[in-house]
Amino acid sequence: MYTVKNTREKYLQETCGATDVELIYIDSIRQLRRSCPRSNTIANSQPSEILDSWLFQGNWEHANDSKILDSLSITHILNVTDKVLPDQSRQILHIRSKDGRSAELSAAFQETNTFLDTCHQQGGRVLVHCERGVSRSSTIILAFLMHHKQWTVPQAFEYLLTKRHEAIPNYALILQLVRCEHDLTQINNE
Repeated sequence: MYTVKNTREKYLQETCGATDVELIYIDSIRQLRRSCPRSNTIANSQPSEILDSWLFQGNWEHANDSKILDSLSITHILNVTDKVLPDQSRQILHIRSKDGRSAELSAAFQETNTFLDTCHQQGGRVLVHCERGVSRSSTIILAFLMHHKQWTVPQAFEYLLTKRHEAIPNYALILQLVRCEHDLTQINNE
């Protein structure tokens, strides 16, 4: 009899080519979320401040609420959905992505990291969002924290959970982050 874990592992191995070592690492990363105190509701009335009053994470509603964006002085938006934002008053980077385990974001990490670095260097303020502000936007934020702070996936995830409790990338996205960490480690060791 298959459990959810067996089905998930089978998917990651057969579809994504995950190794046993990667599966164990992914499980340990997800344990960080399980050890974090839970809340019954998602506190999504406002975007979460992630870094130094310039990097925020939120959801689709936040990205479409000019009052929220203006109150936070948001100058840039990183949209990680399959929908187009109507806002033309801010600089927007749109990474088209559907929700679910078939989401492929690793190919966009360099572009999103560059966008966020540039925004920060220019003194801008950016909202990174997806539909619910839980999985895809968390993945982009984690990739940036790994790049910007030279953190591992667990270090970045532990930090993000202190800022946005509802952050929880799906397993396929965590696998992409694990592989990104491996690549960053190789580059830093050269």
